[in-house]
Amino acid sequence: MTQEISSPFERSPAGVSGKRCVVLDATADAELWRWIYQLAPQGTPQWASLFHGTEYAALSEHGPALVFSEQAGDWDDYASALLEQSNAGCVLYLDNPQDWSAAVKHCQSLLTVTTDDGCKQLMRFFEPRWLEPLFASLAPVERDEFLGPFSGMAWRNELGWRYVARADTWSGVVQKPGWLHLGSQRQQRITQVRLKVIATELALDYQSVLIMPEPTDFVFNQLLVAQAAGAEKKAHYERWLRLALCSEGADWPSQAAHAVLARTDLVMTGKLDELERLQG
Repeated sequence: MTQEISSPFERSPAGVSGKRCVVLDATADAELWRWIYQLAPQGTPQWASLFHGTEYAALSEHGPALVFSEQAGDWDDYASALLEQSNAGCVLYLDNPQDWSAAVKHCQSLLTVTTDDGCKQLMRFFEPRWLEPLFASLAPVERDEFLGPFSGMAWRNELGWRYVARADTWSGVVQKPGWLHLGSQRQQRITQVRLKVIATELALDYQSVLIMPEPTDFVFNQLLVAQAAGAEKKAHYERWLRLALCSEGADWPSQAAHAVLARTDLVMTGKLDELERLQG
């Protein structure tokens, strides 16, 4: 179950065990590799490129790294700031530092998922915007397998810092890459939970004008309608919500709006432009 927490760099989650590590993606900072060494608290850092030694090795320069990050100092300050300011990765708590090699292999196993047709594809398992929806789609046993040698995982999304703990002890078995099945049903579940996160964020942002009894439910229902109409991006959803709020109690989407949404010569951004023009 996902919990709300304060920053794990300020205070460890209640009941957590293990040593703090971070997964950071070089796409968030091209200088990541230099900072790993320059800001290491005691000279040589303990870290591993997660793409190294995998089928994604050619992309290692732009891939994620697992870094032991237990001591306070310049490195922790850097990692904390990067995770606060971007979707750079997550925090993991390693039960036993002696399991470092297994921890690296476990993280590498999460990089590949299997789809319904049996194909393997890359998954950025550390992407904080999708971790809460992903965990919501996992059965308890799968959740523990996903965490593996780590007692818990923390990440920061639009709702703040979040945390999931492993329920049982780790079996000691490192799964093979592709063990996690990401089928169409799971993808649908992930997409809907992600939409719920966005709805909760927007309900907080627009709480001064959401005067209905259940504002989050209202927003979520509006986003479902927007999704059915072709919205995919967060910016689309927020624009749709504004249009719904500006309709002032009238049926939304209106007959004129349905006509715009049915147009095949416009992408969703263009349709929203036209809807905003019509609404004045």
